[in-house]
Amino acid sequence: MKAGNKAAAPLRDAATIAAAARLWLEPRSPWMARAKRELAAFSPQMIELGLRELFAEIAANVEELERREAPSGPAVPDGHQDGLRVPRGDSFMIGRAGRPAHPVAVRGARPTLCHVLSGNLPNPGVVSIIVGLLSGARNVVKPATGDPMPALFVESLAAVDAKLTARVTLTNDREAYQRADVVVAYGDDETIETLRLNMGGALAPRSHAKTKQGRGAEAPPTFFGFGHRVSIGLVNFSKSAIRNPQSAIRSAARDASMWDQQGCMSSQCFYVRGDAAAFAEALAREMKAFDRRWPRVELGFEDAAAIARARSEWSFRGCVWAGKGSTDWTVALDERSGWAPSPLNRFVFVRPIELLQQGGPRVPRGDSSMIGRAGRTVHPVAVRDARPALSTIGFAGFSLKEAVAMARADRYCSLGEMQRPSLLPTDGSRPRVGDLIHES
Repeated sequence: MKAGNKAAAPLRDAATIAAAARLWLEPRSPWMARAKRELAAFSPQMIELGLRELFAEIAANVEELERREAPSGPAVPDGHQDGLRVPRGDSFMIGRAGRPAHPVAVRGARPTLCHVLSGNLPNPGVVSIIVGLLSGARNVVKPATGDPMPALFVESLAAVDAKLTARVTLTNDREAYQRADVVVAYGDDETIETLRLNMGGALAPRSHAKTKQGRGAEAPPTFFGFGHRVSIGLVNFSKSAIRNPQSAIRSAARDASMWDQQGCMSSQCFYVRGDAAAFAEALAREMKAFDRRWPRVELGFEDAAAIARARSEWSFRGCVWAGKGSTDWTVALDERSGWAPSPLNRFVFVRPIELLQQGGPRVPRGDSSMIGRAGRTVHPVAVRDARPALSTIGFAGFSLKEAVAMARADRYCSLGEMQRPSLLPTDGSRPRVGDLIHES
């Protein structure tokens, strides 16, 4: 047979996913156009910026992700060590998420992986489906009510390879997780805890001993729960500490504005060494500039009222810079309290860095159980001190070592990169592909 008549070799799963991602990046992508119309939680400008960054990262790195984490890849990516990880590019990880886990044992068949998605952001659901496909699993996806993004992404995959998308089923069945071997769930802490309890509280692989009927013995599925997290920024605004202060302020505004602060990696507060008031005033100007180009979506009554109340409160307790005649963006200078949550939707605090040691957000300690970020049991943690754990710390003017010494988080990065995580490292926002792979 002549070379020109040979049938095209089938794409590997990662190559298919990369090809689909490139479809989203085309100038007149029908999927991007539909996302801008149908994702009502964000402005069309915000959707296009965020999804272009997401799919550019997928197109660039999903094949490397398959090489590192899929069955033929190493158990732990090169350059990773226990504890402090070796930096790659501009992002650094701390903690437990990259360590190898026991595989999910489902002999002789593909495991069924159920994704329970929260819908606050499109990115986690897309990445979760990708990880599930690379693991070889059958994927059952329960999107949040009214969230069109999982379906749009699966459509774009089908345009490249319908065979791959045959391993993805979208469902509205709230009980779908009960028939899965593995469950990956995103949501608030109450949702995650409810799912865990409904599944019997299991954090270990199913038992698959043969019964008389020839089926695996019933046991709870392996559970990966990803609940509430917050992120902060650390800024050394002292003289000569930052080579380009204006660029750092612009990056901070981006981290506090991207996706309208709806994600775990959105900065809710910047702790500043030096003149915190000057930083806050400059940050306000950059928040306004970001909003002009990538406006926030119009808020409902309750969200707008929450911002109005917070502005009023912090006008008495500190100093507030805000968009005139709108709730579009807010910067609140707080020089007294160590931590108070933001009402989100581009409402960010600035605090002197000394307050971080006096009571900033930290991993809670106490006597109630929580689910580990990588799906494993962690030591009992907090009810008495229920401040949420940190997802990401962005920093400028400090070294990585200094940032780690000030606060512990799953991920460290430069300001401006907080909501642009690499697909490659496991930073507490997803399980590793290898955690989901079954034994053949």
